[in-house]
Amino acid sequence: MIIKELELTNFGKFNHHSVLLSPGLNIIYGENEAGKTTLHTFIRGMLFGIEKQRGKASAKDLYTKYEPWENPSYYEGTMRIENEGINYRIERIFHKENKAFHVINEDTGQELTPDEIETLFAGLNESCYYNTVSISQLGSTTDKELETILKNYAANIGATKSLEIDIRKAVSDLDAQKKNIASESRIGEEDMIQKSIYNAKDHLEISEQEQQQIIASIEQKKDVVKEYDEKTRELAGLDAKRLEELAKQNERKDNLYQEMNTITAELEKHTETLNQINEHKEELQQALKDKGIESAQMMEELNEKVLNRSNMPVLFIFLMMASIGVMIGLLVGNYQLLQYPEAWVRPLIFLGAAIVFLLLSIIRYIWNKKKKEKKLEAVKELRQMMERLDAAEHEEVYTRRQVERKKENLENVQNLLKAEEQRELTQRDYSEELKELETSRRKVNDEISKAQWMLEQKQERDIDAERRIDELQVRLEKIAKAKEEIRAIGDAKETIEEIATEIRNSFGRRLNEKASYYIAQITNGKYDSLYIDERLNITVNGRKNLIPTSKLSKGTVEQVYMALRLAAADIIFEKDKKPILLDDAFAMYDNKRMGNTLKFMAESMDQVILFSCHTREKLMADKLGLRYHFIRL
Repeated sequence: MIIKELELTNFGKFNHHSVLLSPGLNIIYGENEAGKTTLHTFIRGMLFGIEKQRGKASAKDLYTKYEPWENPSYYEGTMRIENEGINYRIERIFHKENKAFHVINEDTGQELTPDEIETLFAGLNESCYYNTVSISQLGSTTDKELETILKNYAANIGATKSLEIDIRKAVSDLDAQKKNIASESRIGEEDMIQKSIYNAKDHLEISEQEQQQIIASIEQKKDVVKEYDEKTRELAGLDAKRLEELAKQNERKDNLYQEMNTITAELEKHTETLNQINEHKEELQQALKDKGIESAQMMEELNEKVLNRSNMPVLFIFLMMASIGVMIGLLVGNYQLLQYPEAWVRPLIFLGAAIVFLLLSIIRYIWNKKKKEKKLEAVKELRQMMERLDAAEHEEVYTRRQVERKKENLENVQNLLKAEEQRELTQRDYSEELKELETSRRKVNDEISKAQWMLEQKQERDIDAERRIDELQVRLEKIAKAKEEIRAIGDAKETIEEIATEIRNSFGRRLNEKASYYIAQITNGKYDSLYIDERLNITVNGRKNLIPTSKLSKGTVEQVYMALRLAAADIIFEKDKKPILLDDAFAMYDNKRMGNTLKFMAESMDQVILFSCHTREKLMADKLGLRYHFIRL
């Protein structure tokens, strides 16, 4: 991969700022705070993104440090690269609320899929970037992570160039895992668990026998209950006839009681009626007696007397007839004197008297008639009273007969009721036997319930025991599985150790060869070979002996680690082109060392991007006649 152009659309202090880069040596010069580290960080951010940290860490993280000075929400950039002759454009938006990442094939105009992007950047991740191709200011010495990257790559060198495998950590993890498995599965308890399972199964066998005995006892008691039930049904059937007869007898008695109550009520009613009749008779008799009527004969005589009494006023009629007779006598006896007015005086007096007596007779007649009518009315009332008295006497007789009849009926009903009460049932009473059967049946049922309860308790305990056995079996299986896993871990550990040996024998040899080549080139042959053991302890071959890095000068150590990084980059990226980014990486180099290293990189590296706040790299390149692309910030 060759970086061709950086376009900082809005990143840190830069706004719409472009930087063109070339293959070979690129020297980016700028004084302090000119933006060199910003450009370096921009390249890293375009490749891997910049995440916003959380909490207090967010105040000093890279995201905040390089957030645009103007218009922070517009936080993005573009980087053009070339890989295997194809031009790509990387576009990235860094803003936390609107993050985006796209890779465009500029030759075809098509956007790459995630799988295609992964293929494009195969072997390159942020950890690899920091420990091989990127050497930051005063950071040329590899950190501890380089050992992990190299060995991880060795473990997976023939596959995907992934740097995710850590052999030493894997071995340590396997040991820890083995220890955890042994601890979690409690392998030491295997014998105790097997013994517990044996005891639980023995208990289940004994419990099964006891349960069979309880079940047999329950079945036997159920047979007894069935016999009680059959006997109860038989006696209940016989007793039902007694109860039916008793019910009929009670029904007859109830009917007799009801009839007796009815007769008693009627008797009381008739007796009350008779008393009322007697009271009415006494009232009528007293009223007649008060009228002077003590018998029916006297009533007839009084009625006859009133009916036979004449209304004619005999005395006044007699006096009228006498006056008329005297008048006629005077007229006849004095016939000759009638011619004289004086002769008419006396006859007219008697005529007037006769008229007066006639009027008195009429008045008396009318008065006598009214009087007779009143007496007849009074007699009629007395007759009616007499008739009511007769009716009362007849009613008294009738009611008395009714009372006697009801008394007789009441006595008959009472005799019948007494006979019913004294009558004995023909059917035998089985109620006591039924009670005894029910008591015995309840007792046996209680025994059955108790036995069933004991059976359920044993079954529940057996279920718990079976569950316990299952749990113990699971634990045994877990222990067996754990033992198998431990064996597998042992096999894996042996395999890893074999891989580690192969690393020392093969990959370690490749790393040593590559590093030796680079140390020879950048030291101009002063040190022609370099050896790195599995712990990354480094020694160099001087003209007379092997020298550990602890005895080398700081400048030489810087060259050794530069060689080591370049060797690691060669192995990791193999034949892929790669940019080497140096941020004031030659600060500890003297001019001779810097000139040797700079000349080698300019002539041998695919692309070198050198960030510096000094002009000595440019001056040295000019002095050595090196081709380079110079960029001033």
